[in-house]
Amino acid sequence: MTQVEKEDQARNDAIDRAFASLKGNLPESLLLSQMLGPAPAAGQPRAYVPPTAGLRSEARGLLHEKALRDIVRLRFGFPTEKYRDFKTYTNVPQRTMGVQLGGNLVAYPDIVVVQHPENNAKIVAEVETNETVREAVARFEWLPYSELAPLYLYVPVGKGDEALNMCRKLDVAVVGIRTWRYVAGYEDPEINDHFTVPSGPEEMLPKIFRPGS
Repeated sequence: MTQVEKEDQARNDAIDRAFASLKGNLPESLLLSQMLGPAPAAGQPRAYVPPTAGLRSEARGLLHEKALRDIVRLRFGFPTEKYRDFKTYTNVPQRTMGVQLGGNLVAYPDIVVVQHPENNAKIVAEVETNETVREAVARFEWLPYSELAPLYLYVPVGKGDEALNMCRKLDVAVVGIRTWRYVAGYEDPEINDHFTVPSGPEEMLPKIFRPGS
């Protein structure tokens, strides 16, 4: 095992311990209404803050932000000539577009595509790093977000099958899983289509964004 692999393993072990400690302080059957953000202004809904929100290390957080920006630019270029009423929002590092979750809660997936002027959610997406492709994240983030709009997951290369297996285990209605990585010498990430639901919401996307385009 290389030194880098040892450091990654040590970091992942620390994250697992932190989550185990966190989980030990939570009810066995955790309700969405128990995961709340700071008290909102009068008359405003509360933010849904999953207990996994703090699992990302600072270094991986910066990588996550960079990957998120590039993936949005390359795969979520709304509005387009055909979809002029679609608009893409990101909720990292600041929240810009929430989606009603239920129980007077508002969720903030990494990427939200809405249709104006109603602001109806059409697509939501999550961008993960190696340390956040884990069952806890699938349970507390992917699963509730998949109920908001068609969900797409962007996971690091080598994590596609793991993400798909977790989605199947937890009945996460994911419609597309993509893998990403940065290659030395290239500014843009390499993005590959790992899994797509047949005849799913991909059909609503402009051709340039569909698999194989």
